[in-house]
Amino acid sequence: MKIWMISREYAGIAEAGGVKNVVCSLSEELAESGNDVTLFIPQYGCTDLSCLDDYADVPDVSSLITINGRELKVFFARAVFKGVKIVFVKSRSYEEKNNVYTYNAKDILINPDCIVGTGYRDSLYLDVLFQKAICEYALLTGESADVVNCHDACTASLPAIAKVFYKDCFDKTRFFVTIHNAGPAYHHEFSDINQAHAFTGLSTDVLASSLNGSRVEPYVLASYYGRLLTVSFDYASELKDFNNPNTDGLAQIFASRNIPITGITNGIDIKRYLPEDKNVSLLPYEFSPANKKLEGKYRCRNYFINNFALESMTEKTNKFYEKNLITQYGYLEPDSGNDIYISFHGRLVRQKGILVIFDLMDDILNKYSNVKFIINGQGEKLLEERSAQKAGAYPGKIVYLRGYERGLARLCTASGDFALFPSEFEPCGLEDFIAQIYGTIPVAHATGGLKKIVDKETGFTYSPNTHEMLFKILSELIEKKKNDSHCFDDMISHAAEYVSKNYSWETVAKEKYMKVFKEDSAGN
Repeated sequence: MKIWMISREYAGIAEAGGVKNVVCSLSEELAESGNDVTLFIPQYGCTDLSCLDDYADVPDVSSLITINGRELKVFFARAVFKGVKIVFVKSRSYEEKNNVYTYNAKDILINPDCIVGTGYRDSLYLDVLFQKAICEYALLTGESADVVNCHDACTASLPAIAKVFYKDCFDKTRFFVTIHNAGPAYHHEFSDINQAHAFTGLSTDVLASSLNGSRVEPYVLASYYGRLLTVSFDYASELKDFNNPNTDGLAQIFASRNIPITGITNGIDIKRYLPEDKNVSLLPYEFSPANKKLEGKYRCRNYFINNFALESMTEKTNKFYEKNLITQYGYLEPDSGNDIYISFHGRLVRQKGILVIFDLMDDILNKYSNVKFIINGQGEKLLEERSAQKAGAYPGKIVYLRGYERGLARLCTASGDFALFPSEFEPCGLEDFIAQIYGTIPVAHATGGLKKIVDKETGFTYSPNTHEMLFKILSELIEKKKNDSHCFDDMISHAAEYVSKNYSWETVAKEKYMKVFKEDSAGN
């Protein structure tokens, strides 16, 4: 099949959240299995072109696109990346961006009024320009696809724009829109019909069917022109639950209109994380959880403590932090030999349950002298500040590393005995996979995609999502590990094997996605 992937981010090219990994791995697996796969993505100022083959501008193909009264010129470039064709949408609006969705530290130097971590003020222009540019590319080149898979709300208006204004280009094309997150901050909605009309050009009659109160929802709009997918079976069920409080009204619309949503649980590209190969894992030592060879895991932990978590940092550590915009708060005492480590890596947003962790820390650290916490992430400013305060309140027991660097993030996860996932809701979850691959036992709120953890077999799940319930479970696990440091070795081995066997992207792409794409083709 000829498949177009539409995404604002992609691993190795322009990275932001977990979507980058999904789109990259899915695209590569579909291409490897014989499909003709093309990724469409904007070319930002932060885009990494060094890994690409055959990068070149597309000659004599450009367009002047009008959005809300603004005329924006777009050009295109092509490249190849690991068997996937790439089409870059080029515009000054993208080239001036140092990040994918939000302002970062570099932007402050240019625009002191911007706030790091907040979305771009022209984000709706970026969304719609990208989608209209893809349609113009099809019109100008005569190229099209059997299947177009749009990823997240920032691309979800494309099926309507394509089918209404570019019908001849996409007459035989089937559109799919994957909901990676339907939380309140991820809708990319238009404030009202007038704004949606000014940006997309779609008629008010078309847009009226997609209202959520006064707002126009791209996901609802997409449901009339394509098929909605989401990233786990359980999250699909939650998106159709009328009582779901975590979608700012979307679940109520999906449920009341009985809008179909197909859940396909994300896979993970094991070969990108292999702990048996430090050149792949980016960890300092090799180990094999599946084979119960864990010595290297604990050597990784000591390396982490000595290089990234001590009270006094070395010159080498300072340079690493400065280069990667990492800030350390708090520190860990040297390992006593029987300490137990609890890790969290992820975005510091309320959805991830960080408030539950704050309360949990007090209870755990007041009860156990041999427990330590490793926190790594960035996000909401107030939550970053509270994380720093917690680290300062428990000298030697908590280290908080604000910022992100891929190797360090993996090292934080691999250094833990247990990894926390107290998310209020979780569409799929990738970090729980990574924890299991690195021999770290996940302890997770039983919601959405985190339900793929098999309770008491590949990790532990709990409900309701309170710090009291999490404290109860962790206390039991800590007591067990205190009495027998190897009591979880069988679970660690089984979890690593289970993920590899059931959730490789090869399996998910061939047996799940292609089945849906072909079924829909037969239905049309």
